[in-house]
Amino acid sequence: MRTVGSLLRWRANQHPDQAAIVHGDRRLSFAQLDRAANRVANALRESGLRPGDHVCVLDKGHDRFFEVMFGIAKAGGVFTPVNWRLAAPEIAYVINDAEATVLIVGGEFADAVRSIEPELAKVRQIVRFDEGPENWAPYEAWRDAASDVDPVADTRESETTWQLYTSGTTGHPKGAEITPDNLFSLMSVASLGFGTTAPGGSGLVSVPLYHIGGTGYALFLLYSGVTVVVTREFEPGAVLETIEQHRIQHAFLVPAMLNFLLLHPNSAKTDFSSLETILYGASPIPEELLVQAMERFGCGFVQAYGLTETSGAIVTLAAEDHVVGSPKLRAAGKAVFGCDIRILDGEGNECAPGNVGEIVVRCDSVMKGYWNLPEASAQSIRGGWFYTGDAGYLDEDAYLYIHDRVKDMIVSGGENVYPAEVESVLYAHPEIADVAVIGVPDERWGESVKAVVVRAPGSTLTQAQVIEFAKDQIAGYKRPKSVDFVDELPRNPTGKILKRELREAYWKGHERRVH
Repeated sequence: MRTVGSLLRWRANQHPDQAAIVHGDRRLSFAQLDRAANRVANALRESGLRPGDHVCVLDKGHDRFFEVMFGIAKAGGVFTPVNWRLAAPEIAYVINDAEATVLIVGGEFADAVRSIEPELAKVRQIVRFDEGPENWAPYEAWRDAASDVDPVADTRESETTWQLYTSGTTGHPKGAEITPDNLFSLMSVASLGFGTTAPGGSGLVSVPLYHIGGTGYALFLLYSGVTVVVTREFEPGAVLETIEQHRIQHAFLVPAMLNFLLLHPNSAKTDFSSLETILYGASPIPEELLVQAMERFGCGFVQAYGLTETSGAIVTLAAEDHVVGSPKLRAAGKAVFGCDIRILDGEGNECAPGNVGEIVVRCDSVMKGYWNLPEASAQSIRGGWFYTGDAGYLDEDAYLYIHDRVKDMIVSGGENVYPAEVESVLYAHPEIADVAVIGVPDERWGESVKAVVVRAPGSTLTQAQVIEFAKDQIAGYKRPKSVDFVDELPRNPTGKILKRELREAYWKGHERRVH
């Protein structure tokens, strides 16, 4: 049986003494991680967790996070990490939407959870990793009071084991239901496309663990027998030290992270000789940045294109395609084994090579569906094909190029921002008569969020006031970084804002409408 729990059992049997997770000065072997996960699983069952119940986890990266992730799997629950960048009302929405019965939270987020605790409809128990109210169970005591005998109550291969939330175009996040079948169909092909990852090596995980790029990549490393060196969050100076200190061989980084590492003053004197492969993705990368990174890090680079809904990468640009000056350097790559890709026009017809249309994919890693959203699921998965909402084209050699987004999603620093969610917050301002949110070019983040606002009659509203208004209502990366004021927004005859027209002025001179 291929499940998240069985993966850890197998690795603990194969390499019991090898380090599985390293965080700071703490080290967990595969055997120790397996025993800790057993205790978490039994503690959850004693807390009343039933198969299929959701457990939300709200914290940054550390070793205990993985104990919980595997423990939930062994208890037959659904691992549901919460984006720690969200504002308190958004956190409450995710926990309630998932119908979570247990919440495990880090001390940094205790105040936020305390403020929404009365609203958490189905949460029966809150466990705290560190600081928090006394009525929340302390993690170590809660874990260690339970047996370390494996309950072997894993989720079945076709049932939901992870639920990762992706922002929705209607203003609320959607829970993508991911099964073991989804994950392990990808694990088996990732080893072909991600570069050599031999057992005993070391891999860096600095991407947040609520993100498929964090949890998915970490699971791939553990699947490969590679030690995961996890940082609490991405801090350029600390990551540079980690690479050198732990002789990191493999890493997954979003383009904004690569940029921050290159700009850090210690970058030029850091020893990168241990690096073998840097996997990058989550947003398109400027060619100039990629070339600079290739020169500085001096290792193999592999690009990955995928979505939460596809459980991660479905297209890779191999290291041998990373040739400076080659047109292939601007490609996302080729489909991984077992993944079919088509480009469809607005009428659903397949596009000829070089013609732009919507990217649709068919593979075993496509999610089960969106939690409690049958209509959205049916719209996204049709006839066995997943409609990505991204636009691109295939060349004559079957390389995929990302051209634009069919939907209006903004990718800023590797994080997805959906304009409708931001617009719904800004519309509540009494001095805003109309608003559209778009992504504009940003050298640091790839894209940044811009609000284009029509003031109410007589208003003298300023940019600073608009940004301040959003401060406590949505996550920082979703807030507008700039505001322009106009007399009216362009609309079609049915009243829909013409965002492509609105964006055009800001993207002049850019070959692609994504960074």
